[in-house]
Amino acid sequence: MKARRRRQTRSGGGRLDFAAINRAALPHLETLCLRWLPGGKQQGKQWRCGDLSGTPGRSCSVHLTTGKWADFAAGIYGGDVISLAAAIHNLSQAEAARSIAEMLGLDLGDHHV
Repeated sequence: MKARRRRQTRSGGGRLDFAAINRAALPHLETLCLRWLPGGKQQGKQWRCGDLSGTPGRSCSVHLTTGKWADFAAGIYGGDVISLAAAIHNLSQAEAARSIAEMLGLDLGDHHV
């Protein structure tokens, strides 16, 4: 059986490569929204729901091709998948990036938290 090579998601110096993790996550954003925001639904290129807890409604929107999102009722917004995960799960950006990388099977190198 051929082993699958994992994409390295550490930049030089052992720091998380947030851009690489976001790029890897973006093609999976619809599936992530289904999991993270279950009361929502796709409307064109947007995932629409009531809020970041995933209730039904239209006050929260995630653009499925760019990763930009906003919870208009709460007045919070972000520009990528990592910031969305951080907001939904009350995590730091680094914790959210590590969580997404782990979920997608990305290689974080030798550094562990």
